[in-house]
Amino acid sequence: MIVALIHNPASGTFNKLHLDALSRAFQACGAQVKLGRTEKNGQFDIGPECDLVCVSGGDGTLRLVIGSMVRTKMSQPLCIFPAGTVNLVAKELGYSSDPEIFAREIMAGYLDKETARLEAPLVTSDGQPFVACISAGPDGQAVARHSPALKKRIGGAAYAWSLIKLLGDWPKLRFSLAVEAPDGTTEHLNCSAVYVIKARYYAGSWVLAPTAELGSRHFQVILLTRARRRDFFRFLIQIARGRNPAELAFVQSLPARRLTIIAKDKISRLAAFQADGDMLPGQPHEIRMAGQSVTYCLPIPE
Repeated sequence: MIVALIHNPASGTFNKLHLDALSRAFQACGAQVKLGRTEKNGQFDIGPECDLVCVSGGDGTLRLVIGSMVRTKMSQPLCIFPAGTVNLVAKELGYSSDPEIFAREIMAGYLDKETARLEAPLVTSDGQPFVACISAGPDGQAVARHSPALKKRIGGAAYAWSLIKLLGDWPKLRFSLAVEAPDGTTEHLNCSAVYVIKARYYAGSWVLAPTAELGSRHFQVILLTRARRRDFFRFLIQIARGRNPAELAFVQSLPARRLTIIAKDKISRLAAFQADGDMLPGQPHEIRMAGQSVTYCLPIPE
């Protein structure tokens, strides 16, 4: 069995010792490991001779790897070792962060093709897949302003610090949305912040859409009709308490198979969008179910 072990050397959380430990753990289970790396421009290919693709990194690295697999029409199962700052997919699928346990559970899952597989329909943003979430709102602007050096030192807490600094220059954004529901009907809405949710978790252990999951054939659109400071912090408190944010009067949650986003003024056209914890180079216009899927190899606990 050949495992293509792909990592992102440019990631702020990359650790060669952890990568080597994971490689040795797979080899101890009888697998042959072929190391690969992502490229800064996202244009890289994975050797098609592998039996399993393993991503060592976070959701952003996983997004790059899936993009490469889609581009080269690879259909091998994949898994993700949670080595990034944001590991929402790994958390949802129950992957261990211990290299030896991870390798043993994945090898057991690989052999059990009947039960240890998850077909995850893909969502694309202007034709490029993402894996967990896309958002534009106060927290997205905080992601845009965070310090990469600080992120490397303190991890996800760097985003919280950026959000605190944002209080003095609060963004006032306006977007027009066209949300196409799974039944084909379309609703036109306005909002000040929008979250497109495919995975269950957001920004760690928070849940914005209780019904969202990787295996779903639609995604969830969470929108804030207003996002003043007090509104946004009520939104955060609601989530932190484990409550559905859609219970708030200014929050709506809709299932969708297609979404178009139009910025309504100059400030909004300059607003940052983030995907899977990374900044997008430009604002997305169309987000939709792609009609394709990837197969995750699930762990079988010892």
